[in-house]
Amino acid sequence: MIYQHRLVVARGGRLEQRHEHFQSVALTALDDHGSTLVGAWEIWIGAEAGCALWQLREHESLATWEQHRARASQDAKLLKGQSEGLYPTLDFVDTTILKLADGSPEFPGTWPAIDDVRGQPRCFIEQRILYLRPNRAADHHAVYFDKVVPALEREGGSLIAFFDTVIGPGTTNTGSHRSVEIRQFPDMASWQRWREAQEQDADLARLVKNEWLETTDRVESVLMRPMDYSRIR
Repeated sequence: MIYQHRLVVARGGRLEQRHEHFQSVALTALDDHGSTLVGAWEIWIGAEAGCALWQLREHESLATWEQHRARASQDAKLLKGQSEGLYPTLDFVDTTILKLADGSPEFPGTWPAIDDVRGQPRCFIEQRILYLRPNRAADHHAVYFDKVVPALEREGGSLIAFFDTVIGPGTTNTGSHRSVEIRQFPDMASWQRWREAQEQDADLARLVKNEWLETTDRVESVLMRPMDYSRIR
């Protein structure tokens, strides 16, 4: 599987309008064209808070992703609805293609229907985009999965996916230097306890400083709330 990872920005108080138009114009149509929207999370804390969301859409392969794009581009009703209702609410859209890294938790083989997830309990999602030093991705992943992941499985914070970039920033002909971590928390209080526990853990601080940061250039982090139609919630 591959995953289309998309940032959608709607500033000036237009985010709620964007949400309404997306659900009425594009949500069902894009799933019907052969992909599955598995995640849609509004940014609550971090860059573009209150103005943007991240989406994660599942495709079987790069070939089926391209077929999905072709079908959507030929859907006159969808194009008309996007042009007249959806696109006027947007300021910026950025898309990358990801794959689950070796060692990442696996996603389920099938996903529930959107109507079946609406109204169900929602957690909070922390997303971290990691920009790794050149030629250090393998070193980073070894430290991350062997040592960092076990140390961070506390206070209700669970790793639900870890991706490498296939197409987009941080990619080269031979690999990826950009990874995406998605972690789930039952509520904001558990997220805060998770952060505070790390500050008090001297062993974890040494691990991060002496091994993890040696492979990492920078990190961009946001805390997000799933939309009611998000399958990952």
